[in-house]
Amino acid sequence: MDYEIITVWTRVAQVFATLVVGGAQCGLIWWGLKQMGQASDQRDRQLDQQDEALRQQGQVLAELLRRTA
Repeated sequence: MDYEIITVWTRVAQVFATLVVGGAQCGLIWWGLKQMGQASDQRDRQLDQQDEALRQQGQVLAELLRRTA
């Protein structure tokens, strides 16, 4: 009889541990995806700034070429 109770509680502990570990894994995956999204947004902003700087540089070079021609 005691062994049956121990077996049941062992099974309950295993299920609980599985749920905790699974929940932690899901949480870490969610956090990682969130971090990746933020990094992507920051990279997009940097690329937009770089595009604007290159566009302005092209305008300046075009003006210089017109003046020297």
